Amino acid sequence: MGKHDSSKTRVVPVFDQLYQLDASGRSWLRELLSLPVGGNPVCLSSNCDLTIQDIGWGKNEKKLQPPVSLLSWLIRHPQAPLFGGISKDPVKARKRSEWIAGSEEMIRGGLALLRNNPTGEDWHIFEGQSQPDVFIQTPDLMIVIEGKRTELKPTTSTKWMPGRHQMLRHIDCAWEIARRRKIVGFFVVEGEKIDGEVPECWMTYAKETIAPSAVASSLPHRGPEEQQGIVSCFAGVTTWQRVCMTLNLNWAMLPDVVEG
Repeated sequence: MGKHDSSKTRVVPVFDQLYQLDASGRSWLRELLSLPVGGNPVCLSSNCDLTIQDIGWGKNEKKLQPPVSLLSWLIRHPQAPLFGGISKDPVKARKRSEWIAGSEEMIRGGLALLRNNPTGEDWHIFEGQSQPDVFIQTPDLMIVIEGKRTELKPTTSTKWMPGRHQMLRHIDCAWEIARRRKIVGFFVVEGEKIDGEVPECWMTYAKETIAPSAVASSLPHRGPEEQQGIVSCFAGVTTWQRVCMTLNLNWAMLPDVVEG
């Protein structure tokens, strides 16, 4: 991230401006949701309530809990981590080593801890909280946005899951708490040319996000109907330039580099 940190040079300046212009969101949310391309068009009814109830970005990013069904699936499918050690704690490391080796006792024990965990053990937790760069909730919508600037591509794995695509992960976690709300998830990236055109590589990544292989590897704990429901929430990708142009924000006010 460094001096071009996307959160500090794009996410916070843009969404702070929008929120300061209209904290209710009613004057800009519908237009914002019309911008993503490469995914599923966002169709909102005329009476969709766009009044913002909750927000999270920058220092106040929302932390979304992983689905219990995913935690259960991971326990039932032992595998070594993609990177890093299994734990610095010797007791946790021993238990995870036995689990990786396929110990039925450890699998049963991990599943039992998901149901009742009076001691607060966490050796059996193989996915942490998801933190979208932007979270917006209204009575009818739950919006999760991943902002990029210099990043060349989206994240497509976690330590314990080789195919857990970042945006599907955000939507999957939101799916657990949305209730009747419609979920919308998309990327905002740095655009090309004077009109802020979406880079071709990001159009490709948008397609790859909802490819059958990505859905299968990202959502193994979901049945076909839920998988397709989550896919339908992905709106695609837009650019910071198009957000600013469409919503009349001052592009020149966005810092090029992080100060200090």
